[in-house]
Amino acid sequence: MNITYNYLVYDRSFKRMITLSERLLVKFVNKVFGRHFPLDSKVTLLDRNSEKADGSKLEKDLYFSICGERFHIEAQSYQDDMIIRLFAYAVSSTADGYEVIDDTHSVFEMPMQAVVFLKDTDRSKDKLYIKLILPDKQEIEYSVHAVRALGYLPADLVENDMEVLLPFQIIRLYGKAKNYDKYSAKTKKKFLNEFTEMCNDVVTTIDSLHDSGKITNDEYHEMLDITRTLEKHVYKNIDDIFSKGADQMLQDKFMFASDELIAEVVAKKDAEFAKKEAERDAEREAEFAKKEAEKNQELAKKMIMNGESLKKIEQYTGLNIVALDPIAHELGKELQCNIV
Repeated sequence: MNITYNYLVYDRSFKRMITLSERLLVKFVNKVFGRHFPLDSKVTLLDRNSEKADGSKLEKDLYFSICGERFHIEAQSYQDDMIIRLFAYAVSSTADGYEVIDDTHSVFEMPMQAVVFLKDTDRSKDKLYIKLILPDKQEIEYSVHAVRALGYLPADLVENDMEVLLPFQIIRLYGKAKNYDKYSAKTKKKFLNEFTEMCNDVVTTIDSLHDSGKITNDEYHEMLDITRTLEKHVYKNIDDIFSKGADQMLQDKFMFASDELIAEVVAKKDAEFAKKEAERDAEREAEFAKKEAEKNQELAKKMIMNGESLKKIEQYTGLNIVALDPIAHELGKELQCNIV
């Protein structure tokens, strides 16, 4: 339960931030993938679901196209088997990028892919690699871009056109925060000073983007809100941060911002997110109901062929006579209404 909740906080914050502004996303894509799209390019969000061979679903964090090129971006806390999952996401989406040339040749063009490691600091490792060894011993080295978010300071992110990662700078001290209760009074004070410096650096950078007109009012308020959400989640167990005002600048900026505007922006985003989640839930429920109905119909066919009574068939399948009668007719059988 805890792990799932932690994942959702980072996952939802990342999705909110990365889809906050098409302009900022295009800048990020240009930097990470070495593209030169105009900043006013249209971003088209694509279906994030990939279907595996067994019928189960893989859901991408962000799958979109710009000027006809497809891109796929995932967020991850730490390095794990992400390269395998990225490859699986790509090759399971045969509807996109798949073209039949003739009766012996087909082409599958994979999307450009990147993973953002939110808690990683080693920005020198900017690629992930996997070697594919084919049955005839041909070898292909497949790679995806890797962005180590905490390998940059706030000013570095702005300089490198990766402003979309600014709110995640607030989790920089997550490692030290785990041991806060074990620290001496002196070490705790040092941590709180570092925390204040970190907060001020993040807020000042976001402020400078707003003051220079590089982000809109809505984008500014969203950045502050996401930053504050992450702060409250990551450091929620350290009462000293809030009681001693270590995050005062962040809280002041948040409080002084227009309450009405923040409420409107957050409500709109939450509603959009909730709508999409509800649609996905509805799709899953509909798919489950369809499979259940198919299973019940198959069971009903077997029971009718075995001469089971109508009452028993209804009991085991949940189908009534109106639904069962055409099934029996199709099988050339009569429903046994009087057999117990």
